[in-house]
Amino acid sequence: MKDIQHDTLEMETLEQGNADHLVMMPYHQPDMPLHDHHFFELVYVTGGSTLHTLNGITSHLQEGDYFIVDYGTLHSYQESQDFTLINCLFLPEVIDDTLKGCRSFEKLMQGCLIRYYSPSPGSLTADRIYRDEDGRIRQLLNGMMEEYQQKKAGYREIFRCRLLEILILTMRRVLRSEGNTKNPLILEVLNFADENYRGPVSLGEFCQKHHFSLPYISRLFHEETGMTFRMYLQKIRIEKSCEFLRKTELPVSQIAGLIGYEDIKFFNALFKRIMQMTPGEYRKLTSSRL
Repeated sequence: MKDIQHDTLEMETLEQGNADHLVMMPYHQPDMPLHDHHFFELVYVTGGSTLHTLNGITSHLQEGDYFIVDYGTLHSYQESQDFTLINCLFLPEVIDDTLKGCRSFEKLMQGCLIRYYSPSPGSLTADRIYRDEDGRIRQLLNGMMEEYQQKKAGYREIFRCRLLEILILTMRRVLRSEGNTKNPLILEVLNFADENYRGPVSLGEFCQKHHFSLPYISRLFHEETGMTFRMYLQKIRIEKSCEFLRKTELPVSQIAGLIGYEDIKFFNALFKRIMQMTPGEYRKLTSSRL
């Protein structure tokens, strides 16, 4: 496939000698061609409108929308009309020095939010539009802007804490929406998976037990949850394995067996694909944050 022509922005060209590894500013954004950057970007729309293309998907942005752009993600602005925003550009070490060199937003989240609670793998993602329904995100960003402009003693730590608060609030919203299925039949399937994930469980077993058509339940489950039953089962098992890795000293092979995987190679590969790190790396990271 032919490479798409685009510009890449570097943090060093935007910091203007500050070396804070972050830049924050209100901005009147004109149309901008396709580009990516070697840093994370948090964008909050404060006024006007634009057509925003993010990884090939175009959406209409307006006041109260916000999103996080990952390393290497292509995006552009078109047909901007009095379009204003707050731009927060940062490197991962702004949040934690141990994350220096991190080039994935998902891995950043797994590293910096483990200390608060165990998130659902893959839940909070970059390259997705979020909506600030209650104005709380805007309030936090305004406070961050004030700290950044005044640069009083300790401003970087205040900035860091408020950035983390934005990420946590957004994650809560995602987790809440993920668990929002109201179909009682699908709730039964979810409960079935939650209660039987340790064994060789399948959706076919549920359908046979309750006399449902497998194709019908498969389609309904995907429509309600956005994933297949197999994907959901893997998600539960990896979440449980994370809990064992954090709270026990059990060997990885034993943990794999406790969550339903006898094939340790398969478990290791699945864990790395979902969590973007090995079980050993996850255990080391979480133990260093207790």
